[in-house]
Amino acid sequence: MLQTSNGLNNTGADGWEDREGDDKTFHNNLNLVLRNWIWFVFCIVAGLLCAWLYVRYTVPQYRVHAKLMVSDDKKGTLMGQSALGELSGIMGAKSSVDNEVEVLTTADLMLEMVLDQKAYIQYFNDGRIHNVHAMHAPFEVLLLSSPDSIKTSARYTVKAKNDVLHINGSDKTIKAAWNKPFFVKGVGKLSIVKNPDFVMGSSNKEYGFIIDPVLPTVAKLQSKFKAEVTNKNVSSIKLSLETTIPQQGEQYLKTLIQKYIELNLHDKNTVADSTLAFIADRLAKITGELSKVEDNISGFKRQSSLSDISEQSKILLQSSASNTNELAQVETKLAMLNTVQNYLQDPNNSKVMPAAMFTEDVSMKSLIDKYNALILQKERLMLSHTPDHPLIQNVEQQLIGLRQNMISIVSVSKRQLEQQRNSQQKLVNLSQSQIDRVPTIERGYIDLARLQQIKQAQYIFLQEKWEETAIARTSTVANAKVIDKPKSEPLPFSPKTKLVYLVGLLAGIVLPFAFIIGKERLNLKISSIDDIISATPIPVLGSVGHLENEHAHLIVIEDPKSVIAEQFRGIRTNMGYVLRSAKAKSIMVTSSMSGEGKSFISINLAASLALINKKVILLELDLRKPSITHKLGIHKYYGFSQYVVDTTIQVKDIIVPSGIQGVSLIQSGAIPPNPSELFEDPRTQELFDYVMDHFDYVIIDTPPVGLVSDALVLSEYAQTTLYVIRQHFTLKQQIEIPNQLVKQEKLNNLHLIINDVQKDGRYGYGYGYGYGYGYGYGEYSKEQPRKKGLFSKALKKQN
Repeated sequence: MLQTSNGLNNTGADGWEDREGDDKTFHNNLNLVLRNWIWFVFCIVAGLLCAWLYVRYTVPQYRVHAKLMVSDDKKGTLMGQSALGELSGIMGAKSSVDNEVEVLTTADLMLEMVLDQKAYIQYFNDGRIHNVHAMHAPFEVLLLSSPDSIKTSARYTVKAKNDVLHINGSDKTIKAAWNKPFFVKGVGKLSIVKNPDFVMGSSNKEYGFIIDPVLPTVAKLQSKFKAEVTNKNVSSIKLSLETTIPQQGEQYLKTLIQKYIELNLHDKNTVADSTLAFIADRLAKITGELSKVEDNISGFKRQSSLSDISEQSKILLQSSASNTNELAQVETKLAMLNTVQNYLQDPNNSKVMPAAMFTEDVSMKSLIDKYNALILQKERLMLSHTPDHPLIQNVEQQLIGLRQNMISIVSVSKRQLEQQRNSQQKLVNLSQSQIDRVPTIERGYIDLARLQQIKQAQYIFLQEKWEETAIARTSTVANAKVIDKPKSEPLPFSPKTKLVYLVGLLAGIVLPFAFIIGKERLNLKISSIDDIISATPIPVLGSVGHLENEHAHLIVIEDPKSVIAEQFRGIRTNMGYVLRSAKAKSIMVTSSMSGEGKSFISINLAASLALINKKVILLELDLRKPSITHKLGIHKYYGFSQYVVDTTIQVKDIIVPSGIQGVSLIQSGAIPPNPSELFEDPRTQELFDYVMDHFDYVIIDTPPVGLVSDALVLSEYAQTTLYVIRQHFTLKQQIEIPNQLVKQEKLNNLHLIINDVQKDGRYGYGYGYGYGYGYGYGEYSKEQPRKKGLFSKALKKQN
């Protein structure tokens, strides 16, 4: 239904602000997508192709898993409840699952694995796109110098020609022979030997090798290695390593576990061996002293012919023996403390200490355990670092601190034992004073017997400790065992094939959709009828298609069977309803800016009305840039500007033939400096009174209402206004101009004409015309380029 209201479209004041809902927006976007379906197909295919290329040429990454069970004092022990398990405390080893995780993730342990497996040397075969890592190659690279000599990374391909090896690098080529050493700057001395275990495939691939510095290799592998406690209720540790070669990753993880177990056993055996050596040294000394005392007793008896002791002597001897025994125990402990104190005060001693000698003193035993752990850590660090290294200096400072703490504890313990010894000595002296009353021979025997008891007690104590430590040393087992051997996952975790294809598919859908919608949102110009309908309720009277021939201005006459001529007939029919309902005959044609086709619409609309035997006059009142005379190809005569200025000129004097049958023309005349003032002149009213009486239709071609006020001045003579909007030319924001004019009731019976509608491709034909129009008014003074585009079917429904 054609809308002919005064511009409000019967929607009320609110209709200007809210005319479309979510459904309308959805359908607009859907139409945009359907019109550009080919781009979606292309982008989806391209996205899936990119995903396939990514999956095809990305090196797959695998995860290798293993699981360890470690002994944890809080969660049980691998030894169970056996008798040997009770002796494990002698070794001074306390472990927990969290501590073992820290040990497994240390750089030192990873370094041992790297050196053992020569992980700093990697092999590859050349591919067309990228190099593929290989576990083995037809050759094996041997590093003849120290691994520390590797300072820079190097990549080489190896080709064998007539038993001559061509080792090609990025900047040079090295020639070498099999099994012969050669030197590489920044790497060291190398040798290449044939790999007898390598089976060459049917394809002749080119192989190479990469050699990296040791420490970066360790850091790289550490970043791909994880040790974690998955269940706090059990003492198991889950190990995982990321690798591009599953078999190689399994071997690396297996070696790492082996090195960890060997290190654990080495630490325990080191402590046990140190304890055994200490006890053996003390036993040798005590054995000699005890033998000497026993020899003295035997000689004393022979010299004194001592065969029996009186009852009193027995009682005194028993009392003295008891006191002496206690004194002997104190003396034994003091002797041990003196030995430990001498050991600690000597800075040259760097061996582990036997923690088993202090089973009763928990604090001292804990410090010795820490001291032994630091000694072992220092020994491991010394294998790969110099004594001046910060890590070794840090351990040395901790050792000094622990020595001072242990010396303090030993000093306190010595003072306590000395007090106990003095007290016991008084009791012994008391017994001695009583024994003094017995014969000298018996008293001498008692002295020797007391000394024998002291040495014998020391000997028995050391012998027991030696046996316990020897048993524990023999039964030493690692505090961890493998419960799940290293094995690789069957499928790579990267790239995730399904996810990559899903991303490619989504990208093929989202990217063109975002581009099309974004382009539409960022487009500042009218591109479809939806842009007009969503911005204004002003009715659309009709549309004019795109005309390829820019010089064809009178298409209704020159090509009456064309689609554009038919479109003008449709506009004429729609306008007939508008004019009859408004009882109007004067039609003003205007627009927002120059170049939108006002003159083209005016000429062809006048010709279309003349074809139905209407008497039409065309007023060329665009005094700033007249173009109708030029487009019609007629000579210039006196026009409107001369008529207003010269009162001797009558209206009939300036009416000239337009060259179109049934259409007369009043030209603009000379271009005046003050067009608006001319339109205010009373003679303008006389002109309109005359043409309204003598013609059926009056078509007024005016300047753009968005740039100058001439059209607003002439609006009082126009009973109907046609507002021209040009596709891909008129700015969206300029739709607000007719909206405001209707609100302010400055234009009468306003309707829209859509000009230069581009061919849709899905529906019908589109035509228009090429037109250049310029004024000297700011940004609109230059001719703006036209863009190709698609127009909605809704426009034809409006028609």
